[in-house]
Amino acid sequence: MEHIGQTVQRLRRAKGLTQGQLAAQLGVSSAAVSKWETGGALPDVALLCPLARALGCSADELLGFRPELSAEEIDAVCKTPKALFDAGDWHGALEFCRRRLREYPGDLHLRFRLGFLLAGFGDKAGDDTAREALKNAAAGLFEQAVELPDEEQRRAAWRMLARLYADKGQFDRALEALGNLPSCNQEGQGLRADILRRMGDLAGAARLEESALAAQLAALEHTLASLAATRRAQGQAGEADALERQARRLKELFGAPAPAGGCRGCKGEPRDETEV
Repeated sequence: MEHIGQTVQRLRRAKGLTQGQLAAQLGVSSAAVSKWETGGALPDVALLCPLARALGCSADELLGFRPELSAEEIDAVCKTPKALFDAGDWHGALEFCRRRLREYPGDLHLRFRLGFLLAGFGDKAGDDTAREALKNAAAGLFEQAVELPDEEQRRAAWRMLARLYADKGQFDRALEALGNLPSCNQEGQGLRADILRRMGDLAGAARLEESALAAQLAALEHTLASLAATRRAQGQAGEADALERQARRLKELFGAPAPAGGCRGCKGEPRDETEV
């Protein structure tokens, strides 16, 4: 990363200015500009905005400030805590993550990635203190990452948050988190059933699992029928017959699947407000 002097030099040259010309615009000496560019001194705070205007940039660009890291930079950040954790220093890994998060307080993508990293460390931690500290930190990051603009990332953050709450025995909070997922989300429904089972609500867990099974059977039956029609249109009657037999066999094994309810939360689909 460039220090401010390198940025000043790069932008000054891009503008076609000499050190003397830039100095004259700012009311300082050429020697002062030279010291900035070589790292011997820093511009006075009062000069930052005039200097940025003279160089045709923002004060943020002049200072090298960016609100978010690139995906490649986040990949690089993740390597250090992983190496620390693998070496047995879970505390050092956690502190490294905290320092980076303080540097980029508004970077939700960094929180998302480090949340998964710390949650994974928590699963592998060998003692309760480490496990609790790492998972609590991960939950805090996912509580912010649910504001990400990307829908799939938001859903992943809600699922992880629900799992972390459930691991701490906070089942009501876990179910509330899962309420932010579409009802068709199979991973979310499986997690909801697991939470209900851990709460002792076996009937509720069974209803969810039966509903999920019915939806999957209906989807499989539809796919088999569609593929059979395609094979028949291709002149492959034998394979089409085999696919239709498999669809009938499914009905014999499980019965006709119950109609699936509307998917709550998916764009363009009917909403079902009767889920467990």
